[in-house]
Amino acid sequence: MDPLTHLATGVIFSQLAPAPSRWWAALAGAVFSVLPDVDYFLIFWDRLAFIRYHRGFSHSLAALALFALAGALLGRWLGGPRWFRPLLILGVTVLLSHLLLDLATSYGTQLFSPFSSRRLSLDWIFIIDPYFTGLLLAGASASLAFPLRGPRVGAGFLTAAAIYLLVCAFSHHQALDLARRIFQTPDFQGQSVAALPQPFSCRRWHLIAASEGTIRQAFVHLPFTAGLWSEAGGGQPEDPPGPRTSERQTPATLYQGPGRLTIQTWTPAPTAIRAYPPEAAAILAVFLDFARFPFLRRAEFREGEQILEWLDLRFFIPGRAFPFVLQLHLDDQGKLRHWLIGRGGSKP
Repeated sequence: MDPLTHLATGVIFSQLAPAPSRWWAALAGAVFSVLPDVDYFLIFWDRLAFIRYHRGFSHSLAALALFALAGALLGRWLGGPRWFRPLLILGVTVLLSHLLLDLATSYGTQLFSPFSSRRLSLDWIFIIDPYFTGLLLAGASASLAFPLRGPRVGAGFLTAAAIYLLVCAFSHHQALDLARRIFQTPDFQGQSVAALPQPFSCRRWHLIAASEGTIRQAFVHLPFTAGLWSEAGGGQPEDPPGPRTSERQTPATLYQGPGRLTIQTWTPAPTAIRAYPPEAAAILAVFLDFARFPFLRRAEFREGEQILEWLDLRFFIPGRAFPFVLQLHLDDQGKLRHWLIGRGGSKP
């Protein structure tokens, strides 16, 4: 989730537990709430390191214990023994909420680092959700503004935010069930199927599946109630390797409601590369480990070099640029000239 959401959550929790000073507790809750995101600053140093380590060890259960204990010991040193227990409880609670909120998004969190580098994600909620954040900000404001009833009001808003998150989880269950019914068909056995949340509504979902290099996706607006499925259409990509669109029933807007569904099929760009040079292979390995639905969008020769462009279709948001697009520039001998990770345009 975004830092503002984490800050609001930390402030609410700081007012729910007894502490020697509610204002110093609020400051401690705010610090604990953003502490795991210290690894975000890697993006200003090395983007490859960022996609490799962001939401890594600092977002793990092991780091939670270390951060909470360190914060409690620092509070004891600065404010005396009376601060140790409140800060330890606050640290564990706020840091755990940070991990759970990040886990609810689609980015991926290495919860069990350093023992496992597997990225876990629940895909319940988009990384920025104004409704969810608004509830928590209202709760944080009330908690600080009203010393007597504020914590109770804050707890009410926290409960409302939790209910909203559970509604998103239920919507995800519906969307994922729909994705499995659509993509796990005899003609396309989706080996990896997901329903990914989209901005501004827990009713909008990105359905996606990958199988043997081909990726299919659809955008749906819940509730979706369709009868028989039928393929109608097909065709070639608009510009290689753009999406090939087929329709089930009647095409409509991008986020489609009851009875309508358009499926886009992405086929990777053809390339003559059989083996990457060691440096390029190492860079690509980091990207592929990070990417959930990696896709080779472009492979072309230009001005004496071959450009290979990889992206992660997990981040497909209609009308917006892809983040973390990897470009490898190889010379005519196949050696790596340079590489970069940046943003790339997407088709609406």
